[in-house]
Amino acid sequence: MKTHTTSRGRRIRRRASRLAIVAAIAAVVAAGWAASGGRGGLTSHAGHGRSFTVKGGERRPVLDPLRFRGAGAIAAYTAAQRHPEAMDQVFCYCQCDRPPFFHKSLLSCFTEDHGAS
Repeated sequence: MKTHTTSRGRRIRRRASRLAIVAAIAAVVAAGWAASGGRGGLTSHAGHGRSFTVKGGERRPVLDPLRFRGAGAIAAYTAAQRHPEAMDQVFCYCQCDRPPFFHKSLLSCFTEDHGAS
């Protein structure tokens, strides 16, 4: 039996997908904020001469979400797989743009297991 997808069903899936992206970005930003000691992203790094320009251009593939345990990690990696262009435009606040990672954007976190931590 063949089923047809309704436009309402597509809208619901798109909305759920957008919510997953927002949740993934919020989780990574919150983790970075916590790692900075809760001092706030812009003010804590501004004194260190850091640039908040996203380099972007990540070309490595996102890891398979099913390789991780935990709903949060799976949702984040799934969002990164479905919307790499959005993730590649977001600055990651977990300081992974520094050595030894040198990430280009938030998307870079999901090309390694770094995004699950």
